Amino acid sequence: VSTQSTGSSGINAEYGNLDSMYELCEKKNALAIKCKDTKQELRDARTVLQLDELKCRKRVLRRLGYCNNADVIETKGRVACEISTGQELALAELIFNGTFNDLEPPVIAAVLSCFVFEENVKEAPELANDKLKAPYRLVQEVARRIAEVENECKLDTDVDEYVGKFKWELMSVVHAWASGAKFYDICKMTPVFEGSIIRVMRRLEELLRQMILAAKAIGNNELERKFSEASTAIKRDIVFAASLYL
Repeated sequence: VSTQSTGSSGINAEYGNLDSMYELCEKKNALAIKCKDTKQELRDARTVLQLDELKCRKRVLRRLGYCNNADVIETKGRVACEISTGQELALAELIFNGTFNDLEPPVIAAVLSCFVFEENVKEAPELANDKLKAPYRLVQEVARRIAEVENECKLDTDVDEYVGKFKWELMSVVHAWASGAKFYDICKMTPVFEGSIIRVMRRLEELLRQMILAAKAIGNNELERKFSEASTAIKRDIVFAASLYL
């Protein structure tokens, strides 16, 4: 009798374990289905948010004149499409408001450095060159106007943060380099590391090539020539050597 009772209790315990395991499996499956449904809801919500953002950005482009009410790309839009290295809206605005027309190629290179330099510099010397101060103020004004238009079009843009993205700390360095200064001399003008200076110069040369195409898109031969001269002025010596060990 004791053997039978022991065997039956073992069977009951085994069945009890199976029931609890079955319940756990059911709960696991229910949680997996709920997790899948939640992920789908999240994807749907993101899609709606992206569509809303897309509508807002289209309003910005229409407000600034890059496309018309039928979403057909205008001349400013075609120019902006040629630029991918920097802030294409701000650069297109600067082209169309004539900022670059009266600037010398070294100054143009210096101004464009604001669009490719991204490091935070704590102890940089102040921008003392008057030739550079005025165009930099125009860059800030254009950036502020774009940020304000984005806010008006329901895009959450921090105006001061956006304007702060256009950094002036290497403007004097780039201007000196484009004017023929030696690399050793320009390195003494800034606390920025030599490698960072070289990276900025190479990105700047890439941006200038795009600016040449942008000027060509609107048939501005004089501006195209200036961008080309600025590109030639910075593309020299150790900065564009195939290897820094040569």
